[in-house]
Order: sequence, then structure tokens, then C-alpha cells
Amino acid sequence: MYEISVGVGACVRAGTRADVMWVVESDVPGGAAGALAFTAGGGRIGGLLGGALDDQAAGLVAGGTTGRLLDLEVDPLGALVSDVPAGTRVRCLLAPAADFPEGFWDGLWAGRPVCLAATLDGDRIVSLRAYGEDEVAALGEEAARLFSRGATASLVEADRVVTALWPVPRLALVGGGPVLDAVERAAQPLGWQVLRFPGAGEAAPVLLGLGGLDVVLVASHDLGAAGSALAAALSGNAGYVGALGSPRMHDARLDWLASRGVAGLERIHGPAGLDLGARRPAEVAVAILAEAMLVRSGRTGRPLRDVAPD
Repeated sequence: MYEISVGVGACVRAGTRADVMWVVESDVPGGAAGALAFTAGGGRIGGLLGGALDDQAAGLVAGGTTGRLLDLEVDPLGALVSDVPAGTRVRCLLAPAADFPEGFWDGLWAGRPVCLAATLDGDRIVSLRAYGEDEVAALGEEAARLFSRGATASLVEADRVVTALWPVPRLALVGGGPVLDAVERAAQPLGWQVLRFPGAGEAAPVLLGLGGLDVVLVASHDLGAAGSALAAALSGNAGYVGALGSPRMHDARLDWLASRGVAGLERIHGPAGLDLGARRPAEVAVAILAEAMLVRSGRTGRPLRDVAPD
């Protein structure tokens, strides 16, 4: 649900209705299968099983269904728009965004792990309550064990559904070009949430809210545009801030930022990436993502054969 938290949170703050559906059980291996929000104007944020259930879910919401545990099956149309076979069984929860605990959506955007417990009366959702890392034990041993795995997953019981929600890194790409395109493609198998922005103006509000798991990469030949994006990133708490370009270009950006009193310039990795001998965009993308993972984790980057087991 982290990927829909900004849009849903905006609806809640504005008092605009939104309904949220998320998968809690399915025949599809691999754990979490996404979340989808429907806004009052018929808009959609996110997706379920690669779009396999989106139209079905939209029909349910349009018909007034909400606050329910639902058993669904991927139909032939859903199978056509996704890689999920027709007939795949899926169990979802559907609830109004306003029924979630206060501050829930802002907490997700901040990257906090949380356990969401939905109390049921039959298939009807009676209440939704959030439990932080230090409160999960109150949900019982099985739920605490689920949460301790550090991955988004759900536990469906007779009278409740517990969903452990763990954040994934957000990758904010500002600018354009073949290297950023390659970085976006390379990040997909990692499960990172990619946020793409053409310029600093659109990116700044998001960059300010990023946290330690998150990565920012700026690619622009325009000194002011790149500098503005980097300044916004440095005002936030992103775990990695990188900039593409030559050493000469990077020095010019640092001068631009320093002349405007921007602090924390040592956090910028420029030119971004590790010295792996990369030449083509796909290779450069690997070098950049490797450096981002290295910096965020605080590891050494040495060959594993030279590292003592933990």
C-alpha cells in the first residue's frame, strides 16, 4: 500500500472519498500482489495483480460494495491484461480510506512498517487498527511471526485479517535520457517503487519526504534544474542522492549549490555509480544501483569471499 499512500492520503486530508482494496490471499505465488484505490471521480491509484482484478474491483465499488472481505476470481478479460491465468482465486479486503486509523497514510509515506488488523463479522469489516513495530506482540504469536519476516504479507483468520506492511525503496528519477531509462528498467526486478519526474518543480515535494531507504538520481544538463532538484533532495532524508554527468559538470553543480548556501553537499554521489567499467546505459544502471545499495546499507562493497560471515 506504500505506492498508493500519497494519493490516498491527499484524498483523506481533503475529505474526498476513496475506497482501498488490497490482496490478502491468492493462488499466485510471491506474496503481496498490490493495492488499488478508487477516488470519488472514478480515478484509480495503483493496481491489483498487474491489473488482473482492476475492472472487477471498479465494478464492485461503483455498485456500492465496500467494507468487505471479498473472494474473487480472475476472469478472461483480467487474464488478457495481465500474466495471471483466468480462474486464479484471490481474496481481498475493500474498505473506505477514511476508516483507516488516523495518520495511517502519512505513516506509510514516511516509510514506517506497520501491522494492519481488520476485525471481521462474517465478511464485514468491523474495524481497522494499526500496530507499530513495538506493538505487534499484542496481536499474538502467529501475527508477530508474520511481521518479523520483514515482508508485506497477510494472515487470514476466522474473525480477522492481519496484514504486515513493510516499505520498499522508492527510486526518484529526475530528468531524462537513456541512462535513467535503463535505471528504471533495472530497478523493476528489485521491487523498488519508481517515481519519474521530468523536472525539479514536479519532484521537489516528493524529494522532501523521502527517507533512508530511498534513492534519488538526477540527470539534467541544465545547471539550475539539476541544482534545484539536488537541493530539494538534500533537504530530505533520502539514503542515496546521485547525479549523472562528467566530473566537470558535477563540480559546476556543487559550485551552484554552495553559492546558494545549500548544506550537505558531501551527500551527493557524482558522477553516480561504482567503477565497474560500465559503458552502455544498462551497465551504467547496474553500477549506479550497486552504489546506491552499498551506501544505504553501509556495507564495504568488498568481494563476498573477503567478507567474514555475519
